[in-house]
Amino acid sequence: MEKTADELLATPWWRVADADLLTALSEIEELHRRTYAASLAILEEVRARNVTGGYDCTRVAHRDLARIPITEARHREVHLDLIQHSPVTRDALEAGHLGPDHLDVIGKMLDAIPSHIALERRVAAEEMLVEHAQTLDSRGLKHVAQQILAWLDQDGPEPLADPDPPVNELHISTHRDGHVAFTGRLGPEHGALLVGLLSPLAKPGAGDGTRDLRGVGERHGDAFAELLRLTANAAAAPIDGGERPHLTLTMSLGELREQVGHAHLNGLGDLGSLTARQVRRLACDAKVIPLVLDSDSQPLDVGRGKRTAPAGIRRGLAWRDGGCSFPTCDRRSEWCDAHHVVSWLDGGPTSLANMTLLCRRHHTLIHHSDWEVRIRDGLPEFLPPAYLDVRREPRRNTLHGVRSPLLLRKKCLTG
Repeated sequence: MEKTADELLATPWWRVADADLLTALSEIEELHRRTYAASLAILEEVRARNVTGGYDCTRVAHRDLARIPITEARHREVHLDLIQHSPVTRDALEAGHLGPDHLDVIGKMLDAIPSHIALERRVAAEEMLVEHAQTLDSRGLKHVAQQILAWLDQDGPEPLADPDPPVNELHISTHRDGHVAFTGRLGPEHGALLVGLLSPLAKPGAGDGTRDLRGVGERHGDAFAELLRLTANAAAAPIDGGERPHLTLTMSLGELREQVGHAHLNGLGDLGSLTARQVRRLACDAKVIPLVLDSDSQPLDVGRGKRTAPAGIRRGLAWRDGGCSFPTCDRRSEWCDAHHVVSWLDGGPTSLANMTLLCRRHHTLIHHSDWEVRIRDGLPEFLPPAYLDVRREPRRNTLHGVRSPLLLRKKCLTG
């Protein structure tokens, strides 16, 4: 987009075709980001010359000149410090691929990389994050940054000789009107169990086809109340995704045997990472469905026998996709539908090779938009509409912690 601001404001946008209007919206955001890069370049020269206009420091002068809060002036100085030491990030910003929110995530990740990590691995981590930033918003980029940090320092700090057990706390107070208030916290193992039990009971939906007007807090409160009722009858546990609640642990067989590395624990999102030692302990006293990697076995293909995915296929999809497979979506697998890439009505089989997990919103989008999904190299990928990307470059979800760490290995982050 080469138009000036005056030309853009004078454009009769109501006369522009739908696809061109969406393209213009994307291009104007790119222009905005490049303008931000230019403002940092000007600020860089102002600081180099120490131009203060009589002020004590450049930051205060910038605040008054641009009429911005002092916190924003400080924020921009942080961004300038980042790109001065990170040429890869600077180039991407000047090309319009990054925005200020992306710079926040990149800067925090670089600051969090342990000092003992080699320089070439730090550079590889930055390059990977910048690459993902071109298709993710800042929220999605945080997930990728957390995965990168986990792979850069897989062992973490040296464990204590006698580590403290996970802390479980519950504080209960009873009010005169009979209401009970409580606060507390659970360790990762029991926390994952609680989330897994609440998830199927807290799904939105009134049950009669009308809109569920409850907020998230109310839905979780009702789910917890229902869970208490179900506890009175242990056999009446809720079913989610075709199975009763369970814990699924994913790690390599070698890491489990050698007690090194980390495992992914479903139900806790990015927090669902346990050490091999914790996994071995958890396997002794909890119902665990192991999904051990480095094996040639594949989930069974039920072919044309059933339209809906049985428990075994659902479990395989949850392992492979980690959650909604649509790019940038972080919805967990328990909240997703099993979507046939080639419709069952058109002869598509109910199999891992022809299915993927999609949350309800993206499931609807795939059926009613120009987005396309396909399975390639055993993983789902999505082709965006031409108005989002003229070349329609395929995109994949990199947020979920089950599969994406395997892809991160290709960048040699593990040394």
